[in-house]
Amino acid sequence: MEIENDDSNKIKVGDFVVVQRQGYTKLHKIKNHSILVLGSFHIEMDNVIGERYFDTFQMKNITNNKKLYTLEKVDEVNSIIDSLNIEKSGSDNRNIQINAESQGLTKDDIDKLKDEQFGSSNIVEQLVSNSKTFNMKTEYSQEKYLKKKEKKYFEYIVIRKPTIRLLVLMFYRQDPTKTLGIRIDDLSQILTYANIHPEGNHLLYDSGTSGLLPAAITSAIGSKTEGHLIHMHPGNECQKNAFMAMQFPPEQTQRCINVNLYSVLRCFHQNKESFDGISDNKTEDNSGEPPAKKTKIESKEEGTPKKSWQMDNERACRILSKKVDSLIITAKEHPVNITKELLQFLNGNRQFVVFHILKEPLQDLYNYLKTRVDIISIRLFNNFMRNYQVLPDRTHPEVNMCSGGYILTGYKLSC
Repeated sequence: MEIENDDSNKIKVGDFVVVQRQGYTKLHKIKNHSILVLGSFHIEMDNVIGERYFDTFQMKNITNNKKLYTLEKVDEVNSIIDSLNIEKSGSDNRNIQINAESQGLTKDDIDKLKDEQFGSSNIVEQLVSNSKTFNMKTEYSQEKYLKKKEKKYFEYIVIRKPTIRLLVLMFYRQDPTKTLGIRIDDLSQILTYANIHPEGNHLLYDSGTSGLLPAAITSAIGSKTEGHLIHMHPGNECQKNAFMAMQFPPEQTQRCINVNLYSVLRCFHQNKESFDGISDNKTEDNSGEPPAKKTKIESKEEGTPKKSWQMDNERACRILSKKVDSLIITAKEHPVNITKELLQFLNGNRQFVVFHILKEPLQDLYNYLKTRVDIISIRLFNNFMRNYQVLPDRTHPEVNMCSGGYILTGYKLSC
């Protein structure tokens, strides 16, 4: 079959992978003799090279090293709850006294079990059999105890291929501040309201989402299309962790132009006339007549190559001179001045989206946009997505929840 011979489904050196251990996920780059730190485990990743994505591996403890583990491919995962046959349970937990004597195994005994054969089912089975209070607990308490121990000693991991959804959930769970608090529902609405499509030119200002927004927009534009993304950022280098993890093909990566906000605006306003009417694929004047006045960009000494950031600025300016089809702003800064400056590059009858973790800066932006006659249909709203635990007789919202950020949308008219 073609799927079996497809090398794109095989893990290679240099690939970014998402390592999943139960509900925990971590991004890792595959290298020769690389070590993955997963909690208290130090895992050698050489055995995953050449295997396929979504394969399951079991961690095996290396002799004479309690923290270093190697991986062995397995076909199935043994569940602790299914493997243990619990026949007896109590009616309530009121008379249970938990102290140091309730568990017969010591820490040294557990370490010996790990050295002999690291298996979560074996260790938990020994913990249950040596517990003096386990059979006195209710069925619910026993299940809760087994899940807690399974999470601690679980020795299986799954190697997954990075996707936008996986990266959003992973970054948000690890540290929401690194992605400006953008959740999966916020990202989906940003892309929808901005009307990202494969044949359009899109403008993004991003000041700190770890490359999540550029990766999501580039993925939505797709490969082998005519669409471009101008990614403006405030620093010398853009954040691109998520963008690199997606491993886009070169032709798709080249259509994402990373430029500094202040540098590209300076380049555009100082050389505005030189970019009018010039396409992105043409950089020379084919009229046959020498120009009457050279711009600052054209006045460089002959034989001196331009730097890559200067070439990116020129490419971005050629697209901005024709104006873009959508504008997205995700900023840590106050968004009024940034939005005011970038709205000039948006075509008429097009949408724009501004995301901010706080409501007050967007209220100031809302009041400013209300004074403009070319902006209509302005909306400021917040998505309150609530996650639920759904189990028999115990369905309730999760305890720790976040309201997410705020989104402002609108249309620019052709005036």
